[in-house]
Amino acid sequence: MTTNTLIQIPLVKPAIPEPLPVDCGHYVAVLKSKTGERDALEHASPRTWERLTPLVEVVGPKTPAPVLSKESVAAWIRRLRKALGTHPFYLDIMRLDPTLPVEGKVGTDPVLARMYAEARARQLGFVPVVAVGQSTARHRQLVADAALEDGRGLALRYRLLKVVPTGGKTHQDVLRDDLYELSVDVTDADLLLDLEFLDEDREVGADDLAAALREMFEVGKWRCVVIIGTSIPKGMGCVKEGTVGAIPRREWDLWSALRDCELPRMPAFGDYAIQHPEPPNDDIAGNVMRANIRYTAASETVVARGRGPVTQRGNEQYEDLCKQLVASSEFSGGGYSWGDRVIDECASGLREPGSQGMWRGAGTSHHLQFVTDQVRVLQP
Repeated sequence: MTTNTLIQIPLVKPAIPEPLPVDCGHYVAVLKSKTGERDALEHASPRTWERLTPLVEVVGPKTPAPVLSKESVAAWIRRLRKALGTHPFYLDIMRLDPTLPVEGKVGTDPVLARMYAEARARQLGFVPVVAVGQSTARHRQLVADAALEDGRGLALRYRLLKVVPTGGKTHQDVLRDDLYELSVDVTDADLLLDLEFLDEDREVGADDLAAALREMFEVGKWRCVVIIGTSIPKGMGCVKEGTVGAIPRREWDLWSALRDCELPRMPAFGDYAIQHPEPPNDDIAGNVMRANIRYTAASETVVARGRGPVTQRGNEQYEDLCKQLVASSEFSGGGYSWGDRVIDECASGLREPGSQGMWRGAGTSHHLQFVTDQVRVLQP
C-alpha cells in the first residue's frame, strides 16, 4: 500500500535560497552524485560558492530492487549533505524511476518523495527539477508538491535538442503548459536550457539559440535562466595515448557568443564540469579505460592521457600525468584549488595516486574554481 503524504503549506513563504543564477555572473555545474564530484564540492572554497549553484543528479542503481530500503535513500542524501552543506542547489535524478517504492513506516513511498523528505530533515536548500516534455505526470506532481511545501520554487529542465514541440506548438506554448500543470508562476521558476553534449558535427549557432531564448522570454519574467552544455565526449579516444591533448570548450564559446546577440536578458552559464552527461560505465571502465586527468583552461579542456588499460598499468602512471600538467603553461599552481593541490602533491611524490575517481574529483575541483573566476570577470 502507498501512503498519502500530507503537504504542509508554509504560512510564511521561505526566503529564496541565495545565491541563485539570476545573472551571467553566476555558474551552474551539473554534477553526478559520485564520489569525485562530491569531493570537489566538499572542498570548494567560499570564493567558488559565491558564484556557484550545482545541479546534482542522484544516479540510481542500474538494477534496483523492487522496493528500496529507507536506509539506502537516507545514505544518498546524507552524502549530499556532507558535500553541499547548506548551500542551495538543484536536485534532479538520473537512471531512477521517481515512483520506485521505498519502504516506509506504513506501506511505501515514492523514492523521489522520500529523497525530498530526507533532504528537508537535513536542512538542505534544494530546488526540485522537472524535465520539460519528458517527465511523467506523477513525477511532475511530486515536484509540484515539493515546491509548494518548501516555497523555493522549481526548475524546468528543457533539453532543447531532444524535445521537439508537436501539434503546432512553440517553445513558449510547451513551457506555459508545464507551468500551468505544475501550478507555479513563472517568477518562481528557473529555466534550465540543457543542450547536453555538443557534438562538433552538429551545428548549434548563437543566433538560432538567441531566437529560441527570445521566444521563451515571452512566457514571463523567469526567476533564473541558464544555458547548459558540454563538449566532453563519453571517451577520451580523441586524445592519443601517452600524450597531452585538448578539447575545445564549445559550450563556453557558444555562451560567450550570445553576449553579442542583444538579448533582453543574458542567461547564466552552465556545463557538466569535466564529464559527459551520461555517467561513466563502471562495468567496463576498469577493463578498457586509460588513465586520464582533465584540466580546464580558458578555451579548452587539457587532457593528459596514459597508455594501456588502468588494470594493466596501475594507478602509478597518474604521477607522470600530474607531472605533465604541472609543467604545462596552463597549470594554475598548487594553491589555486583543492584539486590543483592534489595534482601538485602527486607530481611531487607527496600524495599517493588513487583511482580515476580521485582524478575526477581533482579535475572537477579545479574546474569549479576556474569557471566561477571566469564569470566573475564578466560580471564583477
